[in-house]
Amino acid sequence: MLKPQFQSRHALALLVVTALATAMTSCSSQEKTSESASQDVPASKTADSTNAPHWSSKMQELSHALNQLLPLVADGKAFNDPKNEQPIQDATSRLKALSHQVKTLKKPSADPAFDSIASMLDEDLARAVVSLQTGNKDYARLTLRESIGYCIQCHTQTKSGPSFPKLELGFDPSKLSALGQGDYYAATRQFDAALDAYRKGVQDQSYADRDIFGWERAVRSGLAIAIRYKENPAEAKTFIQSILKNKSAPQSLKDSAKDWLASVEQWAKEPKLKSAADSRLTRAEGLIKGAEKRSGDSIRRSEDITYLRASADLHQWLSEGSKDPAQRSKALLYAGIAAEATRELNFWTLHERYYELCIQASPKTPTAQSCYGKLSDSVLLGYTGSSGLHLPEEEKVRLDRLKALAFGL
Repeated sequence: MLKPQFQSRHALALLVVTALATAMTSCSSQEKTSESASQDVPASKTADSTNAPHWSSKMQELSHALNQLLPLVADGKAFNDPKNEQPIQDATSRLKALSHQVKTLKKPSADPAFDSIASMLDEDLARAVVSLQTGNKDYARLTLRESIGYCIQCHTQTKSGPSFPKLELGFDPSKLSALGQGDYYAATRQFDAALDAYRKGVQDQSYADRDIFGWERAVRSGLAIAIRYKENPAEAKTFIQSILKNKSAPQSLKDSAKDWLASVEQWAKEPKLKSAADSRLTRAEGLIKGAEKRSGDSIRRSEDITYLRASADLHQWLSEGSKDPAQRSKALLYAGIAAEATRELNFWTLHERYYELCIQASPKTPTAQSCYGKLSDSVLLGYTGSSGLHLPEEEKVRLDRLKALAFGL
C-alpha cells in the first residue's frame, strides 16, 4: 500500500478558505450539467430542495470565518505572534461553532458520507480550539491547514454535482507544486484542471525524486478524479500511462500500474449500466466480491481500480436513499470495505463509520454481524502496538453497544 502523507505543504494553507467554501456548497448541489451529470442516474429522491438555501448560506458563513484566519494560517510567524493570539482563538471558535451547526443540518443527500465528513470536520476543529487554548499552536495550525482534505473527499466521492471549467477566486495556483495545484483545483471543482495538474506532477521525474510521498498522493488523487468522479476509463488509462513513463517511479508502483492498466482496459469493455434502481449496488457487489476473491485475506494494490469503481457506485446508490434497510445495510457494508481498501485516499477511519451505520441500518441481521466483525477488527488493530492492546474504555463501551445491537444481545 502507498505510504500516507499527513503533512500538507505550507502553501496549501492558502487554499482553505476557497476550498471549503466551494466544497460544501457544491457538494450540496443537485444541479446536473452537461459536463458532470450522469445521464442514467436520477437526482436524489430524498434531497430537500427547501433546505438548500439554508445549507448554502451556512457554507458562506463558514467561508467568512475561514477568511479571517487565512492570512494568519498562511504565515507561521504571524500565527505565532502574541498579538494575534486572541483574534485566532476567536475566529477558530467561530469556525468550530459553524461546523457544529453544519453537522446538525439536514443534509441535501441520503449519502452517509455527508454526515461522516461533517462530523470529522467538527471533531478536527474541536481539537484545533483545544490546541490553541493549551498553547499548542503548531498543531492547531496544521489542523486548520488540513481542512482541504474534507473538500477533496467530498468532491471526488461520486460524479454528482457540477464541474466548473474555470473559477476566478483571486488566487494564483501557479506558485504551488503540481500536487498543490491539483488539490486546489479539485477542492474548487475544476476537475479537468485538477487532473491535468496531477498528470503533470506524475510525469515529472524530478518531483518523484525529491518528494515521493507527494508524488504518490498525486497518483492517488488523479485516479480518484478519473475513476470516481469522471467514471472515465480512457482518462484513467492516460493517467496510468503517465506513471509507467516516469523513470523515477518506484518499481513496486510501476508493477501495480501495470495491473491498474489491465483493470481499466477490462472496464472499458464492460457494457454501460441500465437505469434499474439497484444496478449500481449490484455492480458494486460484484466488483468487491471479485476483488476479495482475487486478494484472499490481504488487500492488494492491484485491486485499487476495482475498489474505487465500487466506491463510486455505492455512494451514488446511497445518495438516492433506498428505503429498504436490508439493501442499505448491505451497501454500507460494501462502502466500508471499499473505504478500508482505499483508506490512504480517504480518511483513515471513514470505513469504521460505514460499518457502524451498517449495524444501525439493520440490527440483528447477518449483514450487521459482518459489519460488527470488520469494525471490531479495525478498532482493535488501531489500538494494538508493540506493547499489546490498549483499548480506551469509551471504545470498549462503543463496541459492546454495537455488538449488542448487531447480535440482539
